[in-house]
Amino acid sequence: MRKMLCFIIVAVMGFQMGLVSYAQGITVEIDKNAVKFDVEPVIEDGRVLVPFRRVFEELGLSVEWDGSLDIASAYDEGTSLSIKASSRYGSVNGELLELETAAKIVDGRMLVPLRFISEAFGNEVVWDGDKRLVSITSGFKEISKTDELPAVGSREKLMAILEYSQRLSRFYTQFRDDISIEKGLEESFEPEAGDTEPPDYSETNIQVEGVDEADIVKTDGEYIYQIRNNNISVVRADGGKLSLESEIEGKDGFKASEMYLSGETLAVIGVSSRPEFRMMDQDVKESIWPYPGSALKMEVYDISDKSSPKQVRSVEIDGRYVTSRLIEGKLYMVANKNMNVLYREGEFDYRPSIYDSIEGRPIEIPYDEIRYFPDSVMSSYLITIGIDLENLDKRADIDAYLGSGQNVYASRENMYVAETRYEYDYELDESGNSEVYYPVYKVNTDIFKFRLDGGDIDYVTKGKVAGTVLNQFSMDEHGGEFRIATTSGEIWRTDERTSKNNIYVLDRSMDVIGKLEGIAPTEKIYSARFIGDRAYMVTFRQVDPFYVIDLSDSENPEILGYLKIPGYSDYLHPYDESHIIGFGKETVQTKGGFTVEGMKIGIFDVSDVESPVQSHAISIGERGTDSEMLRNHKALMFSSQKGIMAFPLTEMRKADEGWSQFYYQGAYVYAVDVEKGFDLIGKASHLSREDYEKAGSYWYESDKNVKRIIYIGDNIYTISSSAIHSHDMNDMSFEGKIEFEK
Repeated sequence: MRKMLCFIIVAVMGFQMGLVSYAQGITVEIDKNAVKFDVEPVIEDGRVLVPFRRVFEELGLSVEWDGSLDIASAYDEGTSLSIKASSRYGSVNGELLELETAAKIVDGRMLVPLRFISEAFGNEVVWDGDKRLVSITSGFKEISKTDELPAVGSREKLMAILEYSQRLSRFYTQFRDDISIEKGLEESFEPEAGDTEPPDYSETNIQVEGVDEADIVKTDGEYIYQIRNNNISVVRADGGKLSLESEIEGKDGFKASEMYLSGETLAVIGVSSRPEFRMMDQDVKESIWPYPGSALKMEVYDISDKSSPKQVRSVEIDGRYVTSRLIEGKLYMVANKNMNVLYREGEFDYRPSIYDSIEGRPIEIPYDEIRYFPDSVMSSYLITIGIDLENLDKRADIDAYLGSGQNVYASRENMYVAETRYEYDYELDESGNSEVYYPVYKVNTDIFKFRLDGGDIDYVTKGKVAGTVLNQFSMDEHGGEFRIATTSGEIWRTDERTSKNNIYVLDRSMDVIGKLEGIAPTEKIYSARFIGDRAYMVTFRQVDPFYVIDLSDSENPEILGYLKIPGYSDYLHPYDESHIIGFGKETVQTKGGFTVEGMKIGIFDVSDVESPVQSHAISIGERGTDSEMLRNHKALMFSSQKGIMAFPLTEMRKADEGWSQFYYQGAYVYAVDVEKGFDLIGKASHLSREDYEKAGSYWYESDKNVKRIIYIGDNIYTISSSAIHSHDMNDMSFEGKIEFEK
């Protein structure tokens, strides 16, 4: 239930009384009590206008006046509405409302049409023309949830939507310390069923079985495909024999970032650099400066002939790449596009542009096809793109929404896009001579649910939970329900707004049906993983609590057990149903808090869910030791079938004087067994002895840094931008290499 207003229908307001009339004698009653105004209601073009502040304060709402934008707003816990002077549009809970009469300022007060009040709360207002009486009755009204999104419709409406939404964000973008209220206007580890044997080569480390993720290296078990220095190399791998079959040379203005391999098709995703000049009005008083722009671009290659790949399609979207997934030959991408709206005069086209080679020309998404989320509007676009790589003659499914996306989780059927949202309120400070309201805010996460079907992406509904989400592994879908782990509050605070951690379960309609809040106060989530009916979560401040959470009863999640140990895990990887491997850092407690040391890998045994233990652990290096896999799970090669894991690492060790200095960069390959723990099979570097001698105490990014490790059969391949080396899996002995020209 939201607090709303219920208006009684008695008569029609729209009678004609002349263009403008200062309507002396008009009475406004709220709950049968007459309201006194310091500025009287007026009638304009046959429509009654009443003072905004007085009416909504009488109805129990808080009222704000933003003099810089000429916008009056009223809100309570469940309702927010705004209207701008001289505008034909108002905003009700973020949804634009077109009015027949614009609001206006009279004697320093904002007057708004009665229809705005009635439409804001879903019912009619009483106007008794004979008695010249407006009657309003307060009460409660249920708001029914709808998943139908309104369309932007036109450039004029887009600018109005964004202007109202900017009011919500100005506190954070302009660092305002306070606002004076107006006194006048000056003031899963769930393998798929089946008998299919896994391929005898490594695949990209992904989150969900059957949902592929893009990376810089792919293999089909015979060839290795690698993005390196903007070129794409196709290398035949036959044990220790490596040969370059072909190379797709990088193009000017396009930088390849990652790719997918789907049968005989290679889809390369990257950034197309181009300046953005789209201002059309030459008489602009204050124009938007042209700036270097960039676009998301995908190039598709037919690689059936490995010696001669052929580009067969390209798609370019005016936006910034967020992420993507590949499911059974269907590619789904997400992009954001900032609009840089400065509210200047001039006709600037803010619509995202699209170029698809099968269309042969650039097009812009029509305004009536752009949708927006009424209670989550941003001055940017969230763009979804679906492409069928098995039918390249089919048009791409491209949709645009006013919004943004930060973290994405995808199952085989649905995609969930999470975005942090700041909801602001005010706290009253009456310590001075005037009332000053300071902005305060709480941080929530909006989750937009999309259905994935045959290369099409369709919006379904949205949900909301408290706090922020760390990454894709803090989200999951299981049995049709969506689970998410969040951190709310601030870790540096010691009052009631200190950090806390939460688990939420949402149903198919994205309504919260279960929650577990307030986990590990003063700490924040460093890693999470959902596996079947359980969630595993690592929080940290000075020690590493590892939590086991039961989700078998969706409506009543509960903590089964936890373990406190030094250090923390940045990434949790499932080994089997009873063992989780944590990858992170060692920490040492000090008087002032803690110091971060070398890399730490541990096996958590959750056979006894009430008393989880760390059964095995190893530490690598000293302070400064780092691996990309701590931030990017795709840098980990892991096979429980072969009992091995490998990752790239830059190892630092302490020198005589106590400071850490560079020791090694390369691939670290381990045998993994839940009974025996970890056993280092070997290491492999692409750096020469001379490179190590030149490095001294520090080592920086280099083309010789090993970035990925894969296996094909019984061979391990270590991959850098300069070379691919082949090794025997049993002992990491060197077998052969191919070096690339710079």
